[in-house]
Amino acid sequence: MRITLADSSNARGRRIWERLSRLSGTTLNDRCYGLTDTFKSIEHKPPHIVIYSEDLTQRADFSAMEALCKCLSVRSMVLGGWGTIAKPGIHLLEPTAPDDIFLNALSDCLRSRPAQNVRADAGLFKSSPKTTYTKTVLIGSSTGGIEALLKVLGAFPVDCPPTVIVQHTGVGFGAGLVRVLNQRVEPMVREARHGETLKPGNILIALGSEAHLRLKSGAPLTCQLEKGEGFTGHCPSVDALFSSAIPVAKNITAAILTGMGRDGAESLLALRKAGARTICQDEATSVVYGMPGAAAKVGAAEQILPLSSIGPALLRASQEQVPTCTAS
Repeated sequence: MRITLADSSNARGRRIWERLSRLSGTTLNDRCYGLTDTFKSIEHKPPHIVIYSEDLTQRADFSAMEALCKCLSVRSMVLGGWGTIAKPGIHLLEPTAPDDIFLNALSDCLRSRPAQNVRADAGLFKSSPKTTYTKTVLIGSSTGGIEALLKVLGAFPVDCPPTVIVQHTGVGFGAGLVRVLNQRVEPMVREARHGETLKPGNILIALGSEAHLRLKSGAPLTCQLEKGEGFTGHCPSVDALFSSAIPVAKNITAAILTGMGRDGAESLLALRKAGARTICQDEATSVVYGMPGAAAKVGAAEQILPLSSIGPALLRASQEQVPTCTAS
């Protein structure tokens, strides 16, 4: 079995690495110290199992690692004993267990069924030649957002409406996550570039950027990347993206998916009041109901929907006329 070790502690990692190297049937892929180098290592040379130190699994940007491992069918284990905070789908590996028990735990993990990404059937909503999308789709997401995006974008046809996304992740994950999304959905997914024109069939995404992603009004709309301080605590910020679209709100369909905090809540309300169609993920299907919950609380959501319904709803709303807004 091929194994990658990700441990923030040099001394502990060295001990585990030496132990793994003497076990029969194991091949050591790589030894990493942080999530960014682990992500790059797994993406380019996928192991059967990746073993993490517990502290790495508790980081906010670990969701990016989970999404990559699910996409590549890589099993995950965490080093720890009693009291370890385990995540669903991640097996426990006791570092001080005897060699036979240690190896059995690895073998049991390898035999387990790898977790699968939640996604809609790609191409389920194939557009006909007569389909015309009149609006641009904006999406904001954070904790749990990678899997949520796979589900939502999995419903999009290859000729989907122009779509722009802000997903909160660590700085080093952008290019890799774009590739993961691109492998799993029908439309083209790319990192947004400054001055880029929004076009049908293209999904532009800001992932772990050091700049805010905003829209510049015009015919057509274009992307603007602006370096600056964190906006509502984040860079890139959902509020920064949504606020920039208020001048063209009647041509916007916006959604907030699972995430911690309240980034996007006030600007989604402003979009709705200005004539945009607005959607929030419901609490039952959210990994964290912070962002969508805050938006729903202030009356920003025209619709509050389960995750499986959001992709089709965004497509429908992007073809419809703008309704009269009754938000207070």
